[in-house]
Amino acid sequence: LRPVVRVVLNIRFGLRIHGAHLIPRQGGVVFAANHASFIDPVVLNVACPRRITFLARQALFDVPWLGLVMRGMGTIPVDRRGTEIGIRRAIRLLRAGGAVVIFPEGGRQLSDQLGAAKPGLGFLACSAQVPIVPVLLSGTREALPPGARRLKRAKIDVAFGPEIRYPDCRLSPEICERLAQQVTTSWQQLRDSLNDTTTS
Repeated sequence: LRPVVRVVLNIRFGLRIHGAHLIPRQGGVVFAANHASFIDPVVLNVACPRRITFLARQALFDVPWLGLVMRGMGTIPVDRRGTEIGIRRAIRLLRAGGAVVIFPEGGRQLSDQLGAAKPGLGFLACSAQVPIVPVLLSGTREALPPGARRLKRAKIDVAFGPEIRYPDCRLSPEICERLAQQVTTSWQQLRDSLNDTTTS
């Protein structure tokens, strides 16, 4: 199914992938992506050369087609009320060398503006002692805008940034906040780089 989806994304949306060489080929890693559309997980699953597991809000599993897709991709549900079961599963997977995707803005951004990554991202990476790879998704909001039921034509880009190493020190709220800020800054830099590529 993945090769078929890749062909569709290439033909209909001109999918372009940037910085794939920056992705660690083995070992645990957290991919921290911005979130603009319900199709983000599908696009990222195709764009990333590694097998990835998503973390997603439990409520999203109740959306008929989306819940079906997420279950098919082995997504780990996380309850917003604060249950630790999903987070613990993700940490075990990361420590075993797996790759986990998180959308650390806390939800879809309904405007064209990037949100700020939340510090829970840092907690996940530091607890598992794995690096973070920032990911910028561009064009997915135009392809499936908020409230839309049909895909629209748009150009989609996926840009991977340089990995951010977790600090070799005791976990603290300050460390988690610092990592979140680094991810937010990396998103901005990736967007600027994509804009430069488009206009040049």
